Amino acid sequence: MTRKIKFSENQLALPFGEGRRSISLPYDTRERAFWFLASVSVLSLFIYFYAVNAIARNTALRGNLEAHLADAGSKIGSLEFSYISLKNSVTSEIALERGFKEAKEPLFVTRTPASSLTLNR
Repeated sequence: MTRKIKFSENQLALPFGEGRRSISLPYDTRERAFWFLASVSVLSLFIYFYAVNAIARNTALRGNLEAHLADAGSKIGSLEFSYISLKNSVTSEIALERGFKEAKEPLFVTRTPASSLTLNR
């Protein structure tokens, strides 16, 4: 049992499932759907190319930052070494020459709390 499908310029019949009612879409709806899908495809391509470009730039920037970080680490290491060598070269005679004096009565902070400062007694 075959039936004849009529086509006109304003209608598209999709004959899937012969026993069921056929679906018809007007030309305006098909045109809107086409332009919507085309716009989504073009927008997706632009987003894809932007994302790939951003990934490539960020990868290059990361490599550059890692190189700078390695340079900074080596500079910090050399500065720390020179600081330790200068610290070890200071003697009492050099300190007295530069105007430092030895403290006669050094003040120390105790770890036991003073009884006059507490409010919980």
